[in-house]
Amino acid sequence: MSWIPKILKLSHEDKKLLTEAAFFLFFSKVLLFLPFRMCIKRLKPAESLNGKPEPIELRKIQTAVHRANKLACWKNICLVKSFAARFMLQRRNIGSVMYYGLQLKDGENLIAHAWLVADDLYITPKGSVEYKEIFKV
Repeated sequence: MSWIPKILKLSHEDKKLLTEAAFFLFFSKVLLFLPFRMCIKRLKPAESLNGKPEPIELRKIQTAVHRANKLACWKNICLVKSFAARFMLQRRNIGSVMYYGLQLKDGENLIAHAWLVADDLYITPKGSVEYKEIFKV
């Protein structure tokens, strides 16, 4: 419950972004019960979005998704966070690219990861591990 005072101290705008991020995290989690090709169809092509984002706006969305993810009572994987951030950017008509990558760990295990980039800023982190990009949308 130590997070309640922190939320109360947020500005009205940050509280709205946090609420929006929590909604889209939940929506994305539910959406991923559908086949992946149907999930991808929910995303607008990045070329159709023409907004030039302000770096501060991108950072606020990045922070809101991070905060909402920490507060969520369910576990979100990178794909869920990337979808949620993409939906938030789409609402603002800001283009972004979602990447999907793979890495072979220990020569046996295949690890998948998704990350989102808008205007050269990683909205959801790629991490320090190098992934072979297999798909982007």
